[in-house]
Amino acid sequence: MEYGQLAVIFGLITALLTAFFQIVVRKGKDFGNALTGVLIGLIVNFPIMVALSYFTWQPEWFHAKAIMIFAATGIFGPGLGRFFLFMSLHKIGVAITSPLLSCTPLFSAALAFGLLGERPDIYIWIATFAVFFGCLVITFKREDFPDWKPRYLWLPILAVLSFSVGNVLRKHSLNVLPAPIFGGTITYISAMSSLLLLSIFLPSNMKPNFKLRKGWAFWGFCGFINMLAFICRWIATKYGDLTVVIPLFASSSIFALFLSSFLLRDLEKVTKWSYIGTILIVLGVVLIGISSF
Repeated sequence: MEYGQLAVIFGLITALLTAFFQIVVRKGKDFGNALTGVLIGLIVNFPIMVALSYFTWQPEWFHAKAIMIFAATGIFGPGLGRFFLFMSLHKIGVAITSPLLSCTPLFSAALAFGLLGERPDIYIWIATFAVFFGCLVITFKREDFPDWKPRYLWLPILAVLSFSVGNVLRKHSLNVLPAPIFGGTITYISAMSSLLLLSIFLPSNMKPNFKLRKGWAFWGFCGFINMLAFICRWIATKYGDLTVVIPLFASSSIFALFLSSFLLRDLEKVTKWSYIGTILIVLGVVLIGISSF
């Protein structure tokens, strides 16, 4: 199997796991705030990442430049990006947040084009814009969602910006050292460290609360799902260009829309605009498949 095909397969697995992860986060408001959820998920699953790195360790992985880039990736990706994502899911839900995250391919493609020298073909560009416009359509008619408030838009926007920077840093780090498991472990360390530092400056209602036992079980399970998606994301990024894998990651909104219509029907309502936008996103995924296989 060629590298491009592996990138597509792991990219779609990432999208499915990410969608399920978002559904779980949406149901977790009673188990703690956003920062609590992110940190517990990182802390509980960090030993697994360390163990995987230990048993697959290669001496050449001790690479100072790569470690620094891995650490920077952690600040933006699983750190700030995940923090803003959790806040957005708690405030405005999956049906709005997940499609808005589909803007990530546009930002990542632009950064990859300018900083990494990637030159995507016409199929990839069409796919990227199809995913982008699909996400815009899904945000139409938001009055059907009583919790929707325009001021909450900054949450998914900041998540998109953080994830976009993290995606470019992740690809750059893997170009320097193609060790996704070790790289993921370093990003977990920097993500936990940066978020704990951030918590010092946050108001009391946004600080992490580690006293709820049920919270550890719930957010630990949530973090495990996200860790699996995280590993698949690193593997997909290793084998494919950012301009190929990022639109695939963003297709998680398709799966999230489908799952939310069944699992979150008591919390959210899916509109016709959501389905129209989903068709555009599916078109983007199909075009990427045509380009890669």
